[in-house]
Amino acid sequence: MSVTDPIERFDPDTMGGRLLEAEHVARYRWATALVAGKRVLDAGCGTGYGSDLLAEAAAEVVGIDVDPGAFADRERRHGNVTLSVGDLRALPEELGRFDAVVCFEVVEHLDDPDPALDGLVRVLGPGGILVVSSPNRDVYPPGNPYHKHEFRPDELADALGARLANVRLVRQVDWLATGVFDDDELASSEALPVPVAKTAPGEPGKELYSIALASDGPLPKTQPFVMVADTADLRWWQEVVQGLRDELAAKATHVQQLEGWLQQRTSELEDKNAEAQELNDTIAAMQATRAWRLGTSYWGLRDRLLRRRLG
Repeated sequence: MSVTDPIERFDPDTMGGRLLEAEHVARYRWATALVAGKRVLDAGCGTGYGSDLLAEAAAEVVGIDVDPGAFADRERRHGNVTLSVGDLRALPEELGRFDAVVCFEVVEHLDDPDPALDGLVRVLGPGGILVVSSPNRDVYPPGNPYHKHEFRPDELADALGARLANVRLVRQVDWLATGVFDDDELASSEALPVPVAKTAPGEPGKELYSIALASDGPLPKTQPFVMVADTADLRWWQEVVQGLRDELAAKATHVQQLEGWLQQRTSELEDKNAEAQELNDTIAAMQATRAWRLGTSYWGLRDRLLRRRLG
């Protein structure tokens, strides 16, 4: 990936309010518990929204992105955030070392993620923690033209395990949710300390996104984090499903019309075949008569006499 390649980027200013925002923001909000008081690298920071979220807990956040236009016009919310241009595959030496490196939804855009993972490990300080996410190739919908290498969960764990001593996977899944709030809680868009119950058990390996934590030191304990979104996505999918149903119904009607046309043509062909068979039967009957045989003999004799005369 280079600055000339097409880029897939989430921007909360233009893509907010949907499940897509919850997926992206939840990762960063979950990670804030891992970076408290630390010097953090937000690798592949995009517009920098995640750097701002990490900065609420971190001592310092450095965000880098290969595209210089990604964060050019975005106003920083925190003074402890610095954004600069950089390539994960060739991180500048002057960046120094970090207590934590966060790389969310970046490595799948690279034809070869190995140089980027090597670079992230290189800038990790002793005992530092590396946190990397990737769509799960077994579950994530296929066909995204921007994704070059989606990791399966075990592949992501193996890739980091080849570089750092300790690795643990956590799973990010999407569910429908329902909540009960009073007016003030309902109006709030901030994190709320509410209990969460699940009616749908999850299965490791079936998650939509995998997140791997890796370090040469002990791995910190992590806490689950849930972020809910508006039901706009559900309504959109309902509209898509209804559209597909309407399209299927229209095609079924068209198939019925074709079947009727085919049945009519088949009936006409059967009638023509019956007429042809009747004509063949008539001809066969005529050929079996004495008059036909005599006539055939006469015309055969006539032809032989004419050939002799002409010869």
